[in-house]
Amino acid sequence: MIEHECRRLLIVTGQEGAGKTTVVRALREHLSCGAVLDAEDIGQVTPWTMDDAFREMFHRNVAAVVTNFWAAGYPNVVAGSFVSGYDDFLAFRRLLSEAVTFGVVQLLASKPTRDRRRIARMKPSSAEWRDHVDRVDPEDVTLRRHGDEYRFLAVMTDGQPLSETLGTITAAFPEVFTH
Repeated sequence: MIEHECRRLLIVTGQEGAGKTTVVRALREHLSCGAVLDAEDIGQVTPWTMDDAFREMFHRNVAAVVTNFWAAGYPNVVAGSFVSGYDDFLAFRRLLSEAVTFGVVQLLASKPTRDRRRIARMKPSSAEWRDHVDRVDPEDVTLRRHGDEYRFLAVMTDGQPLSETLGTITAAFPEVFTH
């Protein structure tokens, strides 16, 4: 079992199109000893409804995978796309029976940037759908208010090369990443 001081979870959050999937997957190359999880991969269901029951099941899925990584000897886990605000963080944290050091990275991007990225994806998108998603999942302001519970970093990804975003994140969490 991993010692408490070494069990870390870096949560990557942000609105749709902010860059979560791209950043989480790219951070794997920089981990000192750890694993990455794009939680969207374990939350794909049809029909899709984002209600309380789904969110609870989704959080349980993420908690199980993260805990399994720790049990297998990977002390640093980077997971994205499953926390959208502080209440979400609290609901998820309650599912972990182990003591954990948390970090939260909020990726930010303007609507034009997010729209451009969403249009470029392989999945169908429309202006109406993108506007709907933005209304039901606005930019969060609650996570940055609770820095006493985790280290918080906001990164604006507009016009910034991926390498700079990764450099900002890895420098802010040196205990998780190699340099």
